[in-house]
Amino acid sequence: MTVEQVLENVAGMPSEDWLKIQSGIADMLLSRFSAEEVSEIDQALAESEAEFARGEGISIDEMRGRLGL
Repeated sequence: MTVEQVLENVAGMPSEDWLKIQSGIADMLLSRFSAEEVSEIDQALAESEAEFARGEGISIDEMRGRLGL
């Protein structure tokens, strides 16, 4: 199967199927981390969500600037 065929198939998928695929990919990646690393990631995400909820989020342009992109 060519890359073009894969992209065509993905583009034609219902969004529910694509979300399942993304979840499966995330699970595969997650399995490579130790329990401590998963805990650190969860904590960082929780902190980020809390900052966003408090209105402390930054714009994409500011984030790109901080990352030098």
